[in-house]
Amino acid sequence: MPVLDGMPAGPLRTSLSSAFTEEREALRAIEESFVLLTSKPHDPEHLKRFFQSWAQTNNSAASVSGLACRITLKARELPGDAEQLDHYRVVDSLQRITDEDFGARGEILHADLYHRMATAICGDDSWQLLRYRSPAAQEFRARLAKQRLRDKDLLTGLLHTLIHEVYTHGEVELIHPMFQEWLPSHLQFPVGEARKVLAWITVHTGGTETNHFRHATDAVERYCAVSGTTPDAQAATELFRAYLRAKAAVMEDLVPVLR
Repeated sequence: MPVLDGMPAGPLRTSLSSAFTEEREALRAIEESFVLLTSKPHDPEHLKRFFQSWAQTNNSAASVSGLACRITLKARELPGDAEQLDHYRVVDSLQRITDEDFGARGEILHADLYHRMATAICGDDSWQLLRYRSPAAQEFRARLAKQRLRDKDLLTGLLHTLIHEVYTHGEVELIHPMFQEWLPSHLQFPVGEARKVLAWITVHTGGTETNHFRHATDAVERYCAVSGTTPDAQAATELFRAYLRAKAAVMEDLVPVLR
């Protein structure tokens, strides 16, 4: 909520706030999955299912990059340099979301950090096998690709990116202390090793995801300005709510084995 409160007043802030309020049960279901995960040790097979499925709701920088590609393709079709430049400014905002993911400043790629975390916790890297991916996780991934890469309205992909970034901020802030306690207390990781293993979560805490959200907000606003469109508040609210329900479906599907 502090992040949303920092947005300029308007339909987007109202739609986001309404979506989080109206999907309280979805958020509770997600939280329960992480509480159960970090409450005890688990069978490695269950952990592999968790980390493969959870990964499908994260590590989405490639589709953000694909959305940026679509905007540049549209810009190439425009006759005027000024219009093209305005579209490239939208792309600039999107690329600032993925700088850390792709190691643009010399960081370790975030996909590699997730791989290190999941492999250490699961015991080996077989968690990457598709047999561990739940149907709900597969559906979430397909939905993400459709909205960012195939929907005719580019604004749909931009709004999806907006909710993803602010949601992810909340998730990592919630789970960071849980995982920090779980690895040493239940999985017998030395504290120093746990800190290294959990780097994927740690690098997303603090200002990282809030900055990404601001860049996503800028991308939406710049695209609306250049395209002469205005987000429909009701449609945006439903898109945001649908995202939260889809995320909850993935995590809720993992709860039975964690129990």
